[in-house]
Amino acid sequence: MEYKVYDCKTYRIHTIKTDKFKNCSMEIMFRNELVKEEITENNMLVDLLMHSSKKYPKRRDVAIALENLYSTQVRGVATRLGNSTMLSFITDFLNPKYCYDGYLEEVISFPFEMILNPNVTDKKFDQRSFNIIKNRIKSDIESLKENATRYAFRRALDNMDSSSPTSYYMVGYMEDLDNITPSSLYDTYNNVLNNYVCDIYVVGNLDMDEVVNIIKKKFTIRTLKEKDIQLYVNNKVKKKYEDIVETGKYEQDNFIMLYNLVNLTKRERDLVIHLYNIILGSGSLTSKLYRYLREENSLCYVVSSMYQKYDGLLMIYTGIDKKDKNKCFKLIQKAMKEMENAEFSDEEFENAKKTVISSIKMNEDTLGGIINNYLFYTLDNLPLYEERIKEFKTVTKDEVVELAKKVKLNIVYLLGGEDDERDNS
Repeated sequence: MEYKVYDCKTYRIHTIKTDKFKNCSMEIMFRNELVKEEITENNMLVDLLMHSSKKYPKRRDVAIALENLYSTQVRGVATRLGNSTMLSFITDFLNPKYCYDGYLEEVISFPFEMILNPNVTDKKFDQRSFNIIKNRIKSDIESLKENATRYAFRRALDNMDSSSPTSYYMVGYMEDLDNITPSSLYDTYNNVLNNYVCDIYVVGNLDMDEVVNIIKKKFTIRTLKEKDIQLYVNNKVKKKYEDIVETGKYEQDNFIMLYNLVNLTKRERDLVIHLYNIILGSGSLTSKLYRYLREENSLCYVVSSMYQKYDGLLMIYTGIDKKDKNKCFKLIQKAMKEMENAEFSDEEFENAKKTVISSIKMNEDTLGGIINNYLFYTLDNLPLYEERIKEFKTVTKDEVVELAKKVKLNIVYLLGGEDDERDNS
């Protein structure tokens, strides 16, 4: 794999040349500090830019053009990474050696056509396309409460700290959506192009100098190349955890425990925590939480722990009957205490290493995984896959135990069903 960075004055192009795939991928990424009031507009903008353009004014036009490009796929997504927001436009396409002459320039040019020539008249986005996307986002926001698990996580994070970026709902907010107009969204569009940091990642078996020349010809705007954007969210650590119960019209009760990860070193954030998490709760049938909650006590069907690196959090989730809440809480705390006391076997520890290394190797076999590898290498100095595998092999059991002492309970949250509703059903 050959990695190279091209400095294009106001943005950078990162190329990763590899012959592992018949397909190729390009990701155009705009990045800035996360502002809650901009979430809904950014989310709508990303969808709208990929929906239509001046050249392709209807979604059907876009679909036909992509089909003619050997079923090329384009999509936009707005995500949060700690304190930052990322607007990504992804193009997956066939290696040009299997296609007609001129295909490479056409397929590379396509997403820039969508981004740089939007369906805009008189500084306003096309009303018809605008309405389609606005209604779609409205439906997504309204559907939040329909998914009990997703809603439980939102409420747990809100109760932890509603002012923290960790609690922001990245689909958007209805009060902000109501205020968006075709002209205000065009202002948002210009803000992104002028004030966000832009990086472009390309992976595949391509003549990268030719790819870069095409991009430089198509992408001539003045974005930002440098900006100090703090990644990590500093979520407050409570002296005493909060215990909160809320109810809703749900068949199953959702139980969540949020833990702060306090003063972790870079090695602990990048490596040690993953082994801790696999042994505790993300190792499926082999984890402590699965064994104690499901296998030995039949309290649930699903239980898992999730590491949120840039939020400094460990999240534990399970679906239970709320009458079992206290028992569930004690069993989870028991598992956490055992991690502090090194009560896990050498075999469990070595299996955790094998699991995480296997996961890394699987990511190496996907275009998106390779782009993410170099993205986080750039943003956070995360070791590349090969080096990361070597470093995981050096982690010791003592390091996992030391990390376990830095896990502090922040909130215990239960979203329970309404008893009267379920009794009468």
